Amino acid sequence: MKTPIAIAVLTLAAGCATQGDVQVAQAECKVYPVTTMSVTGTRKPNVDPLEQRHAEMQLGNSSYRMQQLQARGFDSNVEQALRDCSFR
Repeated sequence: MKTPIAIAVLTLAAGCATQGDVQVAQAECKVYPVTTMSVTGTRKPNVDPLEQRHAEMQLGNSSYRMQQLQARGFDSNVEQALRDCSFR
């Protein structure tokens, strides 16, 4: 009688352990071209998607990113911003 109960408990425990990673929110890309309005931070820029992708490319190829990679590795704000943009 104890064996079926033990098997049921082990089966439930194994089922809970195999859920894997779950994404609960979509990250928002915050890489925008630099303009005089974007520096002041008065409003969210309304940017063409092509211009935004160009800004991402420029940031990804910048010497600032390379310096941050050497100093902090993949755990920097620049890398986080680029990761957020790649999941759109």
